[in-house]
Amino acid sequence: MTGHMTDLSALLLHARDGDTAERRACTRGELVRLAPGRFVDASTWGRLRAEDRAALKALAVVPRLSVPVVVSHLSAAALWGMPLLGSGTGPVSVTDQRRARTRSGALLVRHSGEVVDAEVRAVAGLRTASPVRVAVDVALTCSASQAVAVADHGLRLDMFTREQYAECLADRARTRDRLRASWVGEFATPLAGSAGESVERVLLDALGFPEPVLQHRFTDARGLIGFTDFAWPDHGLLAEFDGLQKYVDRDLRGTATVEEVVVREKRREDRLRAVAGVRGMVRSTWRDLHDPPAFGRTFVHAGLPRVQPPRRSSPRC
Repeated sequence: MTGHMTDLSALLLHARDGDTAERRACTRGELVRLAPGRFVDASTWGRLRAEDRAALKALAVVPRLSVPVVVSHLSAAALWGMPLLGSGTGPVSVTDQRRARTRSGALLVRHSGEVVDAEVRAVAGLRTASPVRVAVDVALTCSASQAVAVADHGLRLDMFTREQYAECLADRARTRDRLRASWVGEFATPLAGSAGESVERVLLDALGFPEPVLQHRFTDARGLIGFTDFAWPDHGLLAEFDGLQKYVDRDLRGTATVEEVVVREKRREDRLRAVAGVRGMVRSTWRDLHDPPAFGRTFVHAGLPRVQPPRRSSPRC
């Protein structure tokens, strides 16, 4: 984690605030201004993941502040490597214990509230909320999809336990979003393999579908086929979230070419469909999750019944 943050810090370009050359470079689209006197190359910025963008903004903004704060909420999530569903270009979030109310600005959101020493860690030289505090903060302030993505990630990597999440939430002052935050802690699971799977689970629940079995193990006469993201054995249906990373990320596909990965996935799917009792498979991408009605119809057509009516407003994906 520290090494990665060091690499990100190296991307920051420092200049005197108001420097004419940097201002002109920003106008030409060559530089992106993250804070007064802090820039990053525009082409580099465009290639960064949302998490790295948000972390880099925190590294640019927070050290310039004249009062002690704790990096929190989605900015702290980014510093911990937790998944962000947005672009990572929003204001930096900090918790300022001197404030009675939250104040938002173009560069900074100063949240009010107390952060005890036990909930503070040092990340890349910044006082940062602990992973469990981050998960609770996000659950209290963000969409259900974002909250579950963070909580699933934290549980999967043993950053905190479900019990620690419940304890942290119990210590917080009562808020109108406490019920949702409590639901997030109960709904979260270490079995979700990616942010996309987390968001798909939230959406399936909101649309009234039965709870899936996660990471269901499948074998055939040749041995282990693999573990599917979602399975409904009683309905003979499987589902996979395809974030496309396995095709474009060389670290994930290893020495295999994109074409070889596609063939490998096709053969795996053919074996899964041939397993006794399997009657269908649904594959989804991020684009599908942004159209809940169409997403729901796909599962209905595949034979998955709704066990409850869809909620009036689906979680934001």
